[in-house]
Amino acid sequence: MDEFEAPFKGITKGVNESETCYKQDWTTGIYSGFRILAPATYIFFTSALPDIAFGE
Repeated sequence: MDEFEAPFKGITKGVNESETCYKQDWTTGIYSGFRILAPATYIFFTSALPDIAFGE
């Protein structure tokens, strides 16, 4: 019956415990700036262009 009192208790506990890791991931991603922009753009277009070309 405990799980019916707070059905999302485990999810909220897990998010609260991992909050510092999430914060570090976001701040590191923002501060990396343009170093990540080129590889992300490359991966996006290499995966998207064949789908667009063969989707027509």
